[in-house]
Amino acid sequence: MIRSETEQTIARSAEDIWTYAADILRHPDWMGVTDAQILHGQGSEVGARGRERLMLGPFRWDVDFEVTEAVPGRRLVWQSVAGSPFHLEVALDLAPAGPNATRATYAAVIQMRGLWRLLMPLVAMEGKAGPERELKRLKENVETAVAMAPATS
Repeated sequence: MIRSETEQTIARSAEDIWTYAADILRHPDWMGVTDAQILHGQGSEVGARGRERLMLGPFRWDVDFEVTEAVPGRRLVWQSVAGSPFHLEVALDLAPAGPNATRATYAAVIQMRGLWRLLMPLVAMEGKAGPERELKRLKENVETAVAMAPATS
């Protein structure tokens, strides 16, 4: 099992960050995914589903995921449910860090399946670096955004 966690202080409210991160159609703007689409729901509620092309090192998979936890302004968790040779869980936790600042903790857990477990050392390198890159992009995008209107509108 591969676990990673990273933190950043973001100069925006937790509500702004949560709204941006919960918008499935914005995931390609900050996550290591492309071609995001909504399959069910809006992305900001438990049970919402999406499909994204996940990029992990040299590999690409179309992965279906589900929102398994959604506490507006505080916590958002996504889990892979189909399409990949591993189980992936990604969590974003938000906590106040002063006026107009939020401490964001971004964590990922990857559990390889079958023969793909042989690639764990390669996946572990990307599994640790990927969340750091993604949280950095989330911070940059949210801090520079003029308006936080959802991309799904």
